[in-house]
Amino acid sequence: MDTWKLEAFVKTVDLGSISRAAIALHLAQSALSQHLSNLETKLSVQLLVRTKQGVEPTAAGRVLYRHAQSIIRGVDNAVQEVKSASDGPGGRVSVGLAPYSLAAALAVPLIEAVRTAAPRIVLHVRENFGGILSEAIATGQMDLGVLYTPVPLRAVHVEPIDRERLYLAANAKAGLAATVSFTALTDVGVFLPSRQHSIRLAVDAAFQQQNLFPRLLGEVESMPTLLELIDRGLGATILPLSAFPALDSHPGVRLHELEDPVAEIGLALCTGSHQPLSEQAVVVEGILKGLLADRASMAKAQALHGN
Repeated sequence: MDTWKLEAFVKTVDLGSISRAAIALHLAQSALSQHLSNLETKLSVQLLVRTKQGVEPTAAGRVLYRHAQSIIRGVDNAVQEVKSASDGPGGRVSVGLAPYSLAAALAVPLIEAVRTAAPRIVLHVRENFGGILSEAIATGQMDLGVLYTPVPLRAVHVEPIDRERLYLAANAKAGLAATVSFTALTDVGVFLPSRQHSIRLAVDAAFQQQNLFPRLLGEVESMPTLLELIDRGLGATILPLSAFPALDSHPGVRLHELEDPVAEIGLALCTGSHQPLSEQAVVVEGILKGLLADRASMAKAQALHGN
């Protein structure tokens, strides 16, 4: 199967319109339509449904779209590796990082380290929920990721890195003790990530161990917004220690250890088990492991200093 036809199909799905895809591909609309029709004939399935708004993939089309992305990316990587074989590793490497974590703090250092060690590598760094990133790794759309308690998938290899303790961040004027039990937390209103996030599942599980429920004030995904809410005394939050920056610029925020139970969440390095990492991805993996080892203790020291 011609990879160009796959690229045309992917572009059509991405833009949701044959006419817009034809313009992007510098083709006549009739020529693109013929290419797509030939692809459907070759596969003996309908790949696209025409609507008033444009086109949408069928169930078979979504399957082809997922595989086509992996194939196109593999071809691009192969071309880059062949071209740069004598100049060191090069090409695109995609890395997923869990938000609210030590991993998120690694984005800039990782890019800097890769530029120094292997300047021909182009990094694509993405932050998202663990389930979304796990699926991207499983389908070959992403090379590796640092995720919280990733969703178990047969096509994803999980290498545990560390376990992070969860802490309560509250306004200093709340007058809370240095250590707070989950029973006492039922009187404290909290802002938490949505239930799509592994951290929220860990927090809910800790409450449920005591047959309790959090007094949820809202679901907030932005760390700056959470700190602003706490600064203003509008509520508290529960996150891993490494999620909190040095708190010198947030004097109104205090961190408190949680007990009964002690709540923790696992952090893991995930890669696809369906095929080996490319040469450039192996380089990035090594750099990432080194940064994780160096930054774990540093992040804890900075956060405790801020407290």
